[in-house]
Amino acid sequence: MSTTMRTGFVTGSGAVLDVTSDAAISDTRIRAINYSGVGTFLITGTSADAEGNTNGSNIKFVGTTANDTGSIYLPDLGIRMPGSVMVSAPTSASTVTIFYG
Repeated sequence: MSTTMRTGFVTGSGAVLDVTSDAAISDTRIRAINYSGVGTFLITGTSADAEGNTNGSNIKFVGTTANDTGSIYLPDLGIRMPGSVMVSAPTSASTVTIFYG
């Protein structure tokens, strides 16, 4: 089984957009994250099933003043994001790059 890794990006808060197609990322697995900024980051990907139940995942981490940039590698299959991938960043100047697929 082969997986094509793709890249998404967002500055500040909002939907993560694919850097090639500019389409919003959804229904995928996040494999790695690069970020810049100081404060709490929250990445969510949720959807509702036919019965109205909410399914999805959250990734929460803190960028500190000692190291305001960083990388997070997610082992094995990564983290499943069944809906639109959204970022809540600590400032409008914060950046998040997501490697997914």
